[in-house]
This record gives sequence, structure tokens and C-alpha cells, in this order.
Amino acid sequence: MTQQQSAAKQTICSICLAVHPFAPDALHKLNLHCSRCKLPLTQQEHKKFAHLDAAVYQHPLDIESMEALKKQPGVQQIIEKLKPLNQQNYAEAFFAANGLRVTEKQYPALYAKLQAACRILGMSKMPNLYVSFESLYGGEFAFSGGEPQPFIVLNPDIFKYFDDKDILALIGRELGHMHCHHMPLKATVDNLYVILHKAFKKNPLSNLAENISLPVQQALFTWRLKANLSADRTAMLVVQEEKAIFSLLMKLAGGIDQQANLEAFVKQANQLNTQRVDEWLENYWQQFSYQKRVSSFATWRAAELIAWSRSDRKKGYGYQDIVKIFSA
Repeated sequence: MTQQQSAAKQTICSICLAVHPFAPDALHKLNLHCSRCKLPLTQQEHKKFAHLDAAVYQHPLDIESMEALKKQPGVQQIIEKLKPLNQQNYAEAFFAANGLRVTEKQYPALYAKLQAACRILGMSKMPNLYVSFESLYGGEFAFSGGEPQPFIVLNPDIFKYFDDKDILALIGRELGHMHCHHMPLKATVDNLYVILHKAFKKNPLSNLAENISLPVQQALFTWRLKANLSADRTAMLVVQEEKAIFSLLMKLAGGIDQQANLEAFVKQANQLNTQRVDEWLENYWQQFSYQKRVSSFATWRAAELIAWSRSDRKKGYGYQDIVKIFSA
């Protein structure tokens, strides 16, 4: 058998590049999944972004709120005072002691997804990935932290509620915070949240938190929420399928039951009055967060993704533009 004949009888996973011993024609007849990453096998090309600068796709609200932060007096001092918590990576030590580190032998399908997502984004260095029920920041399904050595934590409940494409999108979203250079500030804001809401009364850091003015707190927490808009865009660049991203966001919004309808969710997001949401966030989000509430605003985020991926744009790059211009 020639090398060409042998290749004709192999199917390569477009996501993780695993080789399977059957012809691509079989994909038209059977619903097959990759034996390595567990994602559906398809003949559709999956684009890679070897040299994509995050500035090309970052959400304007992320950028604007970051600029507003820089204008707030005292923000840089807060970052400097909390830097030891970030740099010494106490958070990763916490999860390493309370969870499982994902490797080729421990949750190998998750490891393959992480590898693939990093390859798609052109990230040469993979963060550590953990699976843990523990949480430092509000019980989210996924969390990323650490600076300068970032890491990701996934809650095992993801296997109950999310399919493999959802999980790839979830990993892509957390990688997005790294790709967009959010991590130094994100780690600071997340640590501040912990200090404000956990048992730090006898810790000197509690004095620091109590002395941070409300306008500065509002600016920090508002940016933290809006940074998710850029991370969602990264997730779409990783998965390259609208349905998968909206499926994840629908589940984050509460649509984990079989009665949840993806088409209805997208319609709701498309009709959402985003201006009204923006006004609420500017005026009340910090106070809401200060009362120990963590909200994902998943439907609002879906609305912002629709605007990015489907609408005609007068300036900047939309999703289709980036795939066409910047992919390898």
C-alpha cells in the first residue's frame, strides 16, 4: 500500500490532530467522535491563529473600562500591594491541594482539548489545568488565575451539564483571559473579591480592602465583568461554531434542562436591550457584587457575541474578518 493510499484510509481530527484508522467517507454515514479529545469528527477545516494579536478582537467595553481604571487614583497602588498574592501563586497551591491536575493520564480528553485550544490560539505555553469542586470566586464552572504562571480550574459539574464542545468553549474562554493579557489585573480583582467576602478580618489585607473607595471598587469589578466579553470572543475563535458558544452561554444562563431551547435563547439575546443593561452595570453592578453576588450575565454576553459575529461592522474586525484575514 502506498503512502497516499494509506492516508486515504485515515481520518485526522481537525481539533486535536489525532489520527483514526478509517476513511473520511465514514464521517458521512456515522456520527463519530475523536478517540482522544472526544469531540465530533468532521472534514471541515479548523483554522489556526499562529500570530493573532488580542488587540484585534478585544471587546470595546473591555478596553474602555480598562482605560477608565487607569484614570482612577489608587488603582496602581492596589495592584502593587496585592501583587505578592499573585506572584507566589497561593491560589494554584490551593487547587493543587484540593483537586486533580489534568495530564495525559488524568482526564486525558480534557488535556487534549487544552492542547488543541492553545495550538489554535498560537499559545506556545500551556497553563496548568485542574479539576476541583473547590472555589475561591463565587462557585463558577471555570476559573483562571495566577500571574506570571497562569492556571485554569474546572468544576466537575461540567460533566453533568456540558457536552464536549461546551467544555472546549469553556477552556477557550479562560485561555482568552490569558491571550488578552487580563491575568495581572484579573488576579488582583479576584483576590480583592476574596478579601472582601471571606474571613480575612485579622489579616492586614482586610485593612487594604476596607480603605479602597467605592468608585475604585466599582471600576475594578466593572472591568472584571466586561473582560468576559473579550474572553467569549476568544472562545468563539477556538471552537469556530456559533451554536457551541451559544449553547454554553444558554447553560450558564440556566438552560441546563432538556426543555431549554437554543433557538429561543438566541432570539432572546438578539432582542435584548443592551443599552439598558450597560446603564445598569455602570450604576449598580459594583453594589450588587459587593453583596456577595456573582453573576455571569450570559444572555447579555450572547447578545454582544451576536453583534460581533453577524452584524455589518463599520469599524474594527468582526469574527468572519478575523477568520479570513488572520488564520493560518
